Amino acid sequence: MKFFYFNLITFCLVLTEISAQKKDKISYKADELKFRRINKEPVRKLINNVIFTQGKTEITCDSANFYNRRNILEAFGNIVITNPDSSVIKARKLIYNGESKIAKLREDVIYTKGDEQIKTNNLDYDLNEKKGYFFNNGELKDNVNILSSEFGIFYGNNDLSIFYSGVILVGENYTLESDSMTYNTTLREATTFGYTEIISEDSTYIESLGGTFRQESNNSNLKSSKIETSNYILEADFINFDEQNSVYYAKNNVILNIKESNYFVYGDEGIYNKSKNLTKIFGNSLLKKNIENDTFYLSSDTILAIDDSKDINQLFAYNDVKFFKKDFIGKADSLIFYLSDSIIKMFHDPIIWNYSNQITSDTISFKLFNNQVEKMNLIRNSFIISEDTLGNFNQIKGRDMEATFSENNFLKNIKVTGNGETIYFGLNEDYKSIIGLNYIICSDLKLNFENNEINNIIFYNNPIAKMVPPHEIKEENLYIKSFEWRESEKPKIDDIVFYFRNKIYLRNE
Repeated sequence: MKFFYFNLITFCLVLTEISAQKKDKISYKADELKFRRINKEPVRKLINNVIFTQGKTEITCDSANFYNRRNILEAFGNIVITNPDSSVIKARKLIYNGESKIAKLREDVIYTKGDEQIKTNNLDYDLNEKKGYFFNNGELKDNVNILSSEFGIFYGNNDLSIFYSGVILVGENYTLESDSMTYNTTLREATTFGYTEIISEDSTYIESLGGTFRQESNNSNLKSSKIETSNYILEADFINFDEQNSVYYAKNNVILNIKESNYFVYGDEGIYNKSKNLTKIFGNSLLKKNIENDTFYLSSDTILAIDDSKDINQLFAYNDVKFFKKDFIGKADSLIFYLSDSIIKMFHDPIIWNYSNQITSDTISFKLFNNQVEKMNLIRNSFIISEDTLGNFNQIKGRDMEATFSENNFLKNIKVTGNGETIYFGLNEDYKSIIGLNYIICSDLKLNFENNEINNIIFYNNPIAKMVPPHEIKEENLYIKSFEWRESEKPKIDDIVFYFRNKIYLRNE
């Protein structure tokens, strides 16, 4: 009985296999049919209005050789494959295996499905898997993009295509090149792998180690990227681009290189608004500029660069601003840096240390050129304190001041306008003892310096002056009202660049 059931099952399986084979058998018709032998194999030669059918797939051509025993056909001229998924493939030559359902199409191959079209001269297509592979160059075109590469794979079931080797995507307003890419024709989403270049119609240049470009949402994500315009270069580990609003979001190891002035701005995060022509760097932001025999550093919570379409001519730094140069150190709540003429304006409790000089006022403005501070303007509540070799404090106070500097950024002269007041200590030639204390009140003053020391003073408009001998100097004579020595607040280089000290771009500092 067991033997009977075994034979019955075997018989059913054989019938199923035979039935499947018959079901997959290729049927055909044509205007003319001839029987031939090629390499001793019987071949059916079909000519004119040739039609092959297998299941719901139809193949038409001008002529064909059909190898009935192997269920293989060779087709020639005006080949059209119509698939049940509504895709159509055209070519000039075809070898089709009815068993594996793999079609090898050659010369002027065109695959069409919906608004998607693929052109190549070499396409292998699996009708079962609805999977195509092209080689020796191919091109995909939809209603938005044209995409070409040396090799490619596409899937009719999930609208996904893979392209590699010499990938070029041409969009409405940009061209993208990459080593390899996946592309979803439904979502209009391209994902690149490896080195990627993008050039937009406004000449913006982008380099990346891969990313995702979503055209339906006008949103892209890039990794290890560099964006270059005519005025600057923006780099970051990750960049998100909102094309609809023309906004780039940069994150991790952000670097902004301002080309014209060769300033570098570093930070944790950045935003570039293309339509508003501004770039914002925040999170431990740092500005760096190499100048002759020195480096200028500026740190703050946030640095904002404004582009006037000619060049980036303004930088705004705010919240805990510090800057460092060997002979020029300062801090403020905020400042504006006019890059085109190298003018810096400091606001909200600004203070500058220049050698032994401490400089304060409500607003400080100065011009920095190469390694030289050319001129400085102090506006309202101006106060300069200088510590001499004996530890005494020479003081100059007034409403407004204008200071100029000689070589090496030594004070050259100071002009005081309004409410002038000064205390300075006269020293012997050996600078080891005090001659006396000079106290002067005058509307306007002009002080000249030599080797960063007061050389002479010119008084204007009814000055009141007195000289106090050393033995008569009292504590109340030592300081002008509102005197405050703030040496403890003076930033050090590590206070400014500590966060970036281990970054690769500062290793050689």
